[in-house]
Amino acid sequence: MIDTHHHFWKYSPDEYGWISDEMPQLQKDFLVPELNHHLDMSGVDQVISVQARCSDQENRFLLDCAKHSEELVAAIVGWAPLCSPDLRIFLDQYINEPLFKGIREIIQGCPDEQFLDNPDFDHGMREITHRDLAFDLLVFHDQLPSAIAFADKHPNQRMVLNHCGKPPVSNEGMKDPDSKSWARNIRELARRPHIYCKLSGLTTEIQDPESKSQSTRHHDLLRPYVDTIIHAFGPQRVMFGSDWPVSLLGTDYPAWLNLVDEFTLSLSPDEQAAIQHETAAAFYQI
Repeated sequence: MIDTHHHFWKYSPDEYGWISDEMPQLQKDFLVPELNHHLDMSGVDQVISVQARCSDQENRFLLDCAKHSEELVAAIVGWAPLCSPDLRIFLDQYINEPLFKGIREIIQGCPDEQFLDNPDFDHGMREITHRDLAFDLLVFHDQLPSAIAFADKHPNQRMVLNHCGKPPVSNEGMKDPDSKSWARNIRELARRPHIYCKLSGLTTEIQDPESKSQSTRHHDLLRPYVDTIIHAFGPQRVMFGSDWPVSLLGTDYPAWLNLVDEFTLSLSPDEQAAIQHETAAAFYQI
């Protein structure tokens, strides 16, 4: 099994300013030993390490973690200055790094003109397409219409939507207007065959604090959102991810694994294998 989305970090308030005082469980180091502890008896054989800082330093850090992981880390998704005229020089540093498989930018919450509707960013995307690198698409649910337009500009670029597009998980499920809008946009985005989706990060998107804290409610709350993703993309374009350690804000590693097992129980063995590892291996060329 491949976990397609986790993070390593050596915590410091300056480096990880997005980790607020309301997230004390994240205010510590999360490195290879901590990950191995959570993976013990999990069935996860390999992981993909995803950037949590926008810097070249982050890429070097992730590659160093990978080299000390005894082949646990199958790939890293790093960062690159896609709007920079020096992008080619920057990416040339990683030509001989076989684990450097993709790029992610922190697009969530940013105005369209910064990334999704920016000619310089489009130019950068064409460069990573030319280099056959994957792209992790991180947006909030209200940015999905812009993400659809962005995907149409880059039909030859492999993209994977992070955390199911961060739906506003509501106690009302698909009766909630924002959830309805999310589902409609997900189905439209999934019509593009070059777009994939990570089944990850959903527990942290639960809107009601009381419901988020009651793990026994997570199955019923998340089921309509997971069903929407699997029906829209199909198992061949869905891949499992934990979003560890950020996921600790909503659940623990074994609980999320158990939830995904429950959500996919009705699928065929081939469809389950796709979500568990085959989709990820093909997408990231592992």
